[in-house]
Amino acid sequence: MIIGIAGTIGSGKGTVVEYLKSKGFVQYSSSKLLGELVEKEGNPKTRDFLSPMATRLQIEYPGGIAEKNYHEKYLLDKPKDAIFEALHRQSEANFVRSIGGKIIGIDASLEKRFDRTKLRNEGAKDEGDFEDFKKQSAIEDDGGGDISRDNNVRAVVDVADFHIENNGTLEELLAQIDALPIFGN
Repeated sequence: MIIGIAGTIGSGKGTVVEYLKSKGFVQYSSSKLLGELVEKEGNPKTRDFLSPMATRLQIEYPGGIAEKNYHEKYLLDKPKDAIFEALHRQSEANFVRSIGGKIIGIDASLEKRFDRTKLRNEGAKDEGDFEDFKKQSAIEDDGGGDISRDNNVRAVVDVADFHIENNGTLEELLAQIDALPIFGN
């Protein structure tokens, strides 16, 4: 089974991925691969460099970073169950679907997401105050108000095969995952 994970900043994508990994899924992380590519060029792993790198990759891989992960890693491993995380662009979601995958979209309230990013503290990409977070969310999650913009997580979440609203407890999140029809429910 192939699953693509799309979610707004701080929505709980990493928690969902860790839970699925505990069930035997192999993770192919867009963020990790993008970070490696950005650092290879001598740049910091900040959103200012990660997003442009993803855009550049689409020249060679129309399915973006998900397609690059598929060709360079997944096809070597050929796991039974795989996760492509995190899909930020419709082209990435389309690619995952083209290889038989299903998309899980994850969201949560803006305030809850901000609190989570402060708790996880994943370096420079999670620095800033609530106003900075709102601005970054508008750019990355909502395409900066331009629905046609390719880097638009919300557009991918909206067309996902399955939706998770993660405003509750960890137990409630895990119950939502387990209840998804793709897991035989």
